[in-house]
Amino acid sequence: MVILGAKGFAKQLLQTLQYDNRIDDLIFFDNVNNDLPELLYGRFEILRSWEALENHFKNVSSDFIIGVGGAKTRKFLADKAKSLGGRLCSVISDKAYIGQYDVVMHEGICVLWGAIIECSVTIGEGVLINLGARIGHDSTIGNYCEISPGASVSGGCEIGDFTEVGINAVILPKVKVGSCCRVGAGAVVTKDVPDNTTVVGVPAKELIKSNAKAI
Repeated sequence: MVILGAKGFAKQLLQTLQYDNRIDDLIFFDNVNNDLPELLYGRFEILRSWEALENHFKNVSSDFIIGVGGAKTRKFLADKAKSLGGRLCSVISDKAYIGQYDVVMHEGICVLWGAIIECSVTIGEGVLINLGARIGHDSTIGNYCEISPGASVSGGCEIGDFTEVGINAVILPKVKVGSCCRVGAGAVVTKDVPDNTTVVGVPAKELIKSNAKAI
């Protein structure tokens, strides 16, 4: 298994996999940062080029997981790795709580320990649900969203593709947040948010309009 990334969130994934006893044959990929050691923590190999990654997919294993944050970056890396023959996989911590009824989770999601996903929830491709985040019943999370640590998406909510919900933010019940939105840390979203909008504060209000477009 390859973790795409070798800093920040990739280290959180490593810890999650360690807790779940799933680190055999684990390696990392990072072709951006030049300050990384030869081996991460003196143990884990780091592939440093697209060519090396493609060779690994062909000759060792095609499985990979996304070890970076940021919706658009996660999407880019997933598409690039798949184009090289990789197979996008999910990491769902054994210490996360997943509802037993009508939960649909697509490929490439990361659910870290302490996260809660209630019943009748749909999670799109490439979604990151971070430490202690909660997704309420009857909610839908779009593709490549990022739900930050401690954030809470209440029951009956809809979150559009490529939206990022900040640390400890709260989305109140039945609120719809559009695609390519940003919800600031600690914000409380009480009403629908249109596409390409950043909201902050309590109650959350629009900060800026983004020029980002849904992929």
